[in-house]
Formats: sequence, structure tokens, C-alpha cells
Amino acid sequence: MMATTLLRLARRTHSKLRSIFSHSRLAPKATVADQSASQESKAKAKQQGLCGEALVLASQLDGKAFHLPDLWQTFSEWPLAVNPHAERLEVLVDTLLERIITNEKKLKALKQANFGRLISLWYPDAEWPELEIAAAYSVWIFVWDDEVDAGDTDVSNDEELSRAYYKKSLSTIHNLLGLDPSEEGEEQVFEDDKSLHPNMTLFADVGRGMRSATDKIQRERFYRELENFMVQVGVEHVHRMRGSIPTVEKYIEIRSGSVGCAPQIAITDTMLKVRLPESIMESPAMKALWKETVVICFVLNDIYSVQKEIAQASLLNLVPVMFKNCDPAKQSLDTVTHDVEVLLGDSMKKFEEAATSLTEMTADDAQVSKDTQAFIKWCRYFITGVLQWSLESKRYGMAECLQEDKSLNIVL
Repeated sequence: MMATTLLRLARRTHSKLRSIFSHSRLAPKATVADQSASQESKAKAKQQGLCGEALVLASQLDGKAFHLPDLWQTFSEWPLAVNPHAERLEVLVDTLLERIITNEKKLKALKQANFGRLISLWYPDAEWPELEIAAAYSVWIFVWDDEVDAGDTDVSNDEELSRAYYKKSLSTIHNLLGLDPSEEGEEQVFEDDKSLHPNMTLFADVGRGMRSATDKIQRERFYRELENFMVQVGVEHVHRMRGSIPTVEKYIEIRSGSVGCAPQIAITDTMLKVRLPESIMESPAMKALWKETVVICFVLNDIYSVQKEIAQASLLNLVPVMFKNCDPAKQSLDTVTHDVEVLLGDSMKKFEEAATSLTEMTADDAQVSKDTQAFIKWCRYFITGVLQWSLESKRYGMAECLQEDKSLNIVL
């Protein structure tokens, strides 16, 4: 029975990952570059390893300015707060990074990103034991994702290695969350730190915390979101390797998984020390709240990280994708700015509708209503935390793009 279940899990994971890499064709290399792109920008893009549609797009965007309004005006009524353990959290995050990053240059850059500040904005009301889990998870997912995205690792430049990386990571996560089947009466055996991929050692901390603080249903939900995250990271990686640019609609689907926000939302009740009924957690209104929280967060992340990502030869970002898919008669970065504002406005409207539905659903039970409102409030904190940190962090360098009216002028 146990062997059959493990085999089924392995086949499902293998099938999903195989479908990512095996059924995509190489995008044809552009034969005619955009006439307005300079030879210098094309040469620069080629040196970065770009090809196909991404090569042409990089040439078109090189040196152009992307303007953004002050988005704090959009979120002015949403809460923003900092956890009182903020300084202690920054020390913890630096310690976690030192455990797994051996490259001094990369370690310095990750420390400057100030992930501790981000976590303190995400979880302003959390207590220290929960913050330890959140810190281990947040650092882990940033470092795990960088292995695929950075372009300077073996995994990021080889499809077979990346597929093996995803498959092994999912197997390890399943084990560390206590989800592997075991024979009746036998204790589960968990992988020890010495046998783990260096990027997975921090997840051992997450697994221990989650096994003691959550039930199996919560951990299974967390695992499903992490599985979707890794599958979509794989899809994104294939596009990047092949130089293909998806439609805006397809990109939103991919990015909603690859941004890694949904797994974070899946541990929210643990961080808040509440347990909402499954009838609420699996309701259409809660799923809509999750969906819009994810969309808003990835939009904010993409627009503030676009300069950094293009510099790292990644055109898989909402800004270039929207530009590529513009009506040719209206193709400009000003059009992209307008479309971003429309997308944010639409998503915020749907978020509020979902929040209202959840409020109405739980009105008859005081405790469930209180816990649901805490969950909704946390989703707002999550979004404003991303906004504030993205503007502050040296990871994206937005301070250098800030104008007197608090708008941004981002040169690509």
C-alpha cells in the first residue's frame, strides 16, 4: 500500500514536470529585428543569452523609460504595520542566509535585500515562534527560486537539471511536511539536514514547525500550492530558455503560480494561530480572495522588479509581456502603465467583493467572523508589505527612480 502510494505520487510529479519540458518547441529565432532597435542593444541582448521573441523585445525596450504613479494613493486606505520583533527578525534572516549561501557576493546582495524587513511587514501581529517558521520559509523560497531564475547556476541553464531539481524538491517537501505514507504503527522517517540539497535545508525548519503547529489537511493544502508553484516556475523557465513570450492571459496564469504567494497564504492561519472551518477555507469567496491577493502581489512585484529582471536577461515579466502584446498602433510603455492600473483596479474590486462575501458568510458565528476578518486583514498586510518593501529594498533599486511627486521613472 505504502509503495503503491509513493509510486503514484512520483508518477504524478514526473508527469507534470515532463509535460513542462517535453511538449514545448523551441521558439524560432527572430529573422528580422525591429528597425528602431539599435545594433548595440541587439548585441547586448545576445550577449545576455537571449533568443527568439525575447531578443527582439529586449532590443525594443532597451533604454526606454517606464513611468509609474505613486501607488500608495491606490492603497491609502489599506493597513501597514511593522512587527515589534523587526530588528531581531533581521538578525535571524541574516543567520539563515549564512547557513545556506557560500558565495560572498551573493550573500551580501541577499542581505542588502532586507528580507527581514519584508517579513516584519507581512506579519506585524505574529509572535516569535510563528515568525521563525515564516522567516525560514520566506528565505527558503527566495533562495530556491533564485537557483532557477538567476541565470548563473547550472540548474538555471539546463532543462534536465532543472526538472530533476523540481522533482527532488517536491519529494523532499512531501517528506518534511509529514505527508509520506507509513505502515500502521511505524513512525515516519524524515530526511536529515546532511542528506538534503543545500537549498532545502531551511525547509527542514519549516517542516518541523508545520508538523507541530498544523493538521494534515493544512499541510496538504500547503503542499498543493507549493507543487503548483514549482510546476509554474518550470513553465516560466521553459519560456525563458526558449525566448518565447506568452499572451497576457497566459502569463497571468503562469505568474499567479510562479510568484510563490499562494503557499504563503496557505500558512496564514498558522501564522495567525487560528483554524478556520474547511467550509470557509474551500469556499468560492475564500478562493477568490486568494486569487486576487496573488494577482495584486505579482503585479506589484513585477513592475518594481522589471529593471532588475531585464538586466538579468529575463523578459518574463508583466511589463515586457504587456508591451509585446499591445495593439501595434498603441504599443508604448505608457499604454502598459495604463493597462497595469486597469488590472490592479479590477483585481482590487474583486478582492473587496470576496471580502464582503466572506464577512456575510461568517456573520452568525462570532469567533469564525473574528478569525475570518483577521485573515482578510492579513491579506491586506501582505499586499502593502510587498508595496512598501519593493520601494525600499536595494534588491530593486527603486529609490534611484523616485521622483519628487513620488512617481517612478524606471529606465529599462
